[in-house]
Amino acid sequence: MEMTQANLLTAEDNGIKARLKKIYNSTGMLLIVFVALILVMGIINPRFFTIGNSVILTRQACFLALISMGQMLVILTGGVDVSLGAIIGLCSVVSAIVAKEYGVMAGWMTPILIGLLVGVFNGFVVAIFRIDSFAVTLGSMSICNGLALIISKGLTIYNLPKGFKDLAYAKVLSVPLPVIITIAVIVLMAIILYRMRFGRYIYAVGGNPEALRLAGVNVNKVTIGLFAGAGLLTGLCAAILTSRINSGQPNLGGSLMMDSIAACVVGGVTFQGGVGKLGGVILGALFLSALSNGFDLIGVSSFVKQVIVGFIIIIAVVIDKMKK
Repeated sequence: MEMTQANLLTAEDNGIKARLKKIYNSTGMLLIVFVALILVMGIINPRFFTIGNSVILTRQACFLALISMGQMLVILTGGVDVSLGAIIGLCSVVSAIVAKEYGVMAGWMTPILIGLLVGVFNGFVVAIFRIDSFAVTLGSMSICNGLALIISKGLTIYNLPKGFKDLAYAKVLSVPLPVIITIAVIVLMAIILYRMRFGRYIYAVGGNPEALRLAGVNVNKVTIGLFAGAGLLTGLCAAILTSRINSGQPNLGGSLMMDSIAACVVGGVTFQGGVGKLGGVILGALFLSALSNGFDLIGVSSFVKQVIVGFIIIIAVVIDKMKK
């Protein structure tokens, strides 16, 4: 009987170790650094631990998590999408104009459609013409920035319908709606990546596209689908973000593009393609959001944050290279 209990305890310990090892393999040292960051920020300013600040931090993390998941899809192909921030600006001004003309629901749905269309365009050019995604999305970034400024005439669009901001501020059972939407997207992404055949195709596009072609899979369609997914998630992010500020701004998504790349790289998604976990990206988004929020509370300039994020990207890339 004693031996049986000892065996059960040993098996339980092994199970816990296996789960911890799985978490570590997915997030690396990021989880430890994230916990340390929270403790340090809380010690410097106890307001960091308040419920009100936790709600603010969670809302901030939702925007970055959505666009980071889109960026992850592109980086898994071995590319990068630098147009995502500009897409948010374009979606924001068009969303505001449509909401004023055709109502709240049309204003919410339009940015999702625009993001999807821009993503399909990017994916089509990359896949069909075999052009590097950085060059293609750099062009798209310029196009989207220009269109946003032309449509808005460089001005912020105000006086949106009364219910427009409900998308960002509504709650379901005391849980903010953006949090519910983000969790739903995370669950859907996890199912696609790890429970469906298409998820294996996604990793194969970046890891071994030739083997995927030999298996009879249309690599071009998969690539276009991934860029489309990135655009769709960015459009969803734009809809919620525009609702939050209750106005259309042509330069709304300026810093989110770089932050999305940082969240992916810090979370373990490599630029070589085919490597990275969804959990790492979400943790990366939480880490950067906590860093930004903590800096705001202790009075550190946002410019300093940009410098630190740049160093984080370089350090993460160097560490990844050393691992290989």
